[in-house]
Amino acid sequence: MKILALHGLGSSASMLKEQIAPFIRDLGSSYQFTFLDGAVPCRRGPGVPHWASGPFYSYATGFSPPEVRDALTRLDEFVKEKGPFDGVLGFSLGSALAMAYMLDQQSRQSACPFSFAVLFSPIFIASPDSGYCKDLVNRMLDDDHVKFREAFPDGDFVPLLDVGVDASAAAKRTFAVYLQTVLSMHSMVGMVLPNTQLDFFDKGKIEAIPRLLHPLLSEDRIRIPTVFVTGEKDTPAIAEQSRVAKGLCTASMVHVHTHGGGHDIPFKRSDVKVIVSSIEVASEEAFA
Repeated sequence: MKILALHGLGSSASMLKEQIAPFIRDLGSSYQFTFLDGAVPCRRGPGVPHWASGPFYSYATGFSPPEVRDALTRLDEFVKEKGPFDGVLGFSLGSALAMAYMLDQQSRQSACPFSFAVLFSPIFIASPDSGYCKDLVNRMLDDDHVKFREAFPDGDFVPLLDVGVDASAAAKRTFAVYLQTVLSMHSMVGMVLPNTQLDFFDKGKIEAIPRLLHPLLSEDRIRIPTVFVTGEKDTPAIAEQSRVAKGLCTASMVHVHTHGGGHDIPFKRSDVKVIVSSIEVASEEAFA
């Protein structure tokens, strides 16, 4: 099995190799991992140990549709050059990038580029499609939503959205509340990616607004066997992002494991043993 491995934000391929060393050992020589460094140099990411000297990378300069498209294009070029790959493994941003890539390829090519996936603690998944939720975002930038924009993201902005129970009103609430959840970690994102702009509502920059994928706003689902791993002590904002990400997978094809740690890859033997077993099952399902 040939597996593509994608690291987290402000980390590196060499660090991810250390993080998943117990899994590589237990899976054995039949699983070969190829690691990809992000193309964007950045600062140390959240949770990266102080002893790590770097360099540190991100796969994206930011999370607007054009920036996500650039990241996916670079990933696609690597997959075509070094692949094909049977599976993909990611942690945090790496998991989110893998999910964005799979969903994008399914919509463009009608097929997933991998046969199974192993996703550790994915953060939010941003779409490269500027048309996704475009009408919704346009309405949030119109003259009727000035007070909403003034209150977002730190004030009581939900009552300032359109009052109603129709699908449009519900979609706006879902998008705005989830965007607020993601932006609650903006100090971390800004620290790692100092050029990331988060004032898009203030300045009416529709092209800069991240188009966050959410299972209530998109019918697209990842259609391959998936091992989905999260930590029960992860921060509430990231735990919610991982929950939303899981909703973008086909429920009947997901193997879920929750470990006792936070936003990290577990190393306890009991966790590794169970997750390795799930990986083996997922790979068998993929080629059954």
